[in-house]
This record gives sequence, C-alpha cells and structure tokens, in this order.
Amino acid sequence: MGRTPEIKICGITRSEEAAALNEIKAAYAGFVFWKRSRRKVSFCQAEEIRKHLDEGVKRVAVTVSPELELLRNIEQAEFDIIQIHGSLREEVLNKSRIPVWQACNIEKPEDLKSLRRHEKITGYVLDAGTAGGGRPFDWTDSKAAVDQARAMWFEGKIFVLAGGLNPGNVREAVGLFSPDVVDVSSGVEGKKGKERGMILEFAEKVRRCEKTCESIYEIDG
Repeated sequence: MGRTPEIKICGITRSEEAAALNEIKAAYAGFVFWKRSRRKVSFCQAEEIRKHLDEGVKRVAVTVSPELELLRNIEQAEFDIIQIHGSLREEVLNKSRIPVWQACNIEKPEDLKSLRRHEKITGYVLDAGTAGGGRPFDWTDSKAAVDQARAMWFEGKIFVLAGGLNPGNVREAVGLFSPDVVDVSSGVEGKKGKERGMILEFAEKVRRCEKTCESIYEIDG
C-alpha cells in the first residue's frame, strides 16, 4: 500500500463544522452548488464558513453540469478546485482558470468510460450512482474497471474515492483501491449535519489504515 490518503469532507453547510475539519487537518472541504442538493450553500454562506477554515484546507466547489457563469462565480469566490458531475462542457473545461476534478457517478462499470483526459483535469472523483446518497457503488463488480481506468487515465492525477464511505467501511475501501483522497459526506452526518465525533472517528480509521489494511490484505491475498 502507498501513503495514507488525504481526507475531503464534502457538503459543508455550517461554520461550526469547519472546526472539526481543522482538528483532523482535512486536506479539502467540499461546498455544494447544486440547487437540488439538501447540502447546497450560497456563495455568502460558503464565504462565512471559509473564514473559520485553516488556510491549508483547500476549498472544492461541487457542481453538476455547470455553465460558464457559475464557473466565473466560483473563480471570483477564490475556490481552489471545481468538481464537476454530469456534463463537462468544453467551454467550461477550456476556460477554467482553476483545476478541474471530473466526477464519475458509477451505476455500472461501463460508466467509467465517461472519464476524459485533459490538461485542466487534475483529478477524478469516483462516486456512487446517487451522489450524497450514503451508499457506495459496487466495489467488487467495479474493481477491475477502476484498475483499468486508473492505468489509462489516472497517472499524474489525483484519485478521489467517494460514495457511501463511513467510519465502518473506509478501511476496506482504502485496502481495495488505494486512493489518494477519501471523500465523505453523509457518512459523518447526524440529524443536524456533520458531527465532530463522526469526523474524528473517520479520520482515525483512515490514518490507521496504512498499517492495518496492509497486513490484512497481505493475509487475505
């Protein structure tokens, strides 16, 4: 196994949640700009939350089929990365002044064929068929396709594993896929949003994974 994955906490909606991200030294904070998401925020809300984040936490604007106007608003708000689900418009891709993460929502292994190679794309997010739904894609069924996609597309890029991760399964996920980043949202949520205790537990499991997963999968293999 390689190094321990970095952590992205996605769907941040409250300033109070920023303290937990700082505490675990999360690498990325995800802000959702999609009107149909229950975790959507306005740019004003995102800016207020940003004030409470440590400078080292990169801000990711999570979007669905964005048009150029939204991209420009995201750039003006000084986000570090735009994560794009759905349609990846040529105009947006070519004119983006910030790195692009292409997200692939996997319902079946063939969905990975939607991935593209482009100099503006610095990372790939492999997510469940329903983003934010709390369920992973079929890891066993998709493992071979993910490995093939990684060999074809991921060299020099960031591999972000998302979709239904939680403190109970992240160890298995890291052992199977060895991602650069693990991305969690609903897996660390309670009734009022992200919970500090669940975030800390998730981070602990991830950072113990390099030792425990390596020994487990050597035995199982």
